[in-house]
Amino acid sequence: MTGTADPAGTGPRPYGDPEFHLALPEHWETVEPPGPPVALIAVEPGDGETFRANVVVTAEDITDAGQWQQAVGRALADHLQEYLLVDEQPAGDGVRRLFHHILPEAGAVTAEQWSWTAGHRGFTVTASAATFDYDAKADLFAAVADGFRLQGAAT
Repeated sequence: MTGTADPAGTGPRPYGDPEFHLALPEHWETVEPPGPPVALIAVEPGDGETFRANVVVTAEDITDAGQWQQAVGRALADHLQEYLLVDEQPAGDGVRRLFHHILPEAGAVTAEQWSWTAGHRGFTVTASAATFDYDAKADLFAAVADGFRLQGAAT
């Protein structure tokens, strides 16, 4: 990615948090998160008529990295309607999940989630799009997740 303006709103825009930083699509909006463990919600521009692609970052205290990774996967299955795990595989020091679910108000959604641990903290980056739009967003989502860094960590 380059730092030049992108009329489609997909260029990078740095976002920093006390614990992490990443690059969001340039014209996406950040929304006030509801509170811990949600640290960031970013959504693509939209007219309110269709599902808006989004990125959600969570950060929470953990006691055991392996148990936390399993709990993250179980939470998706327990809380998402018609959840279908499409793929799950190691991703660096963490796990990447690709899954599908249904939102009654929006229809079919496809999402990718990356989850990592650092010390006694667990982090997820979850990127979601309407299923019909997922292929067009997949590379963007991967770039956002690939750019996730903990503050103070080497880039």
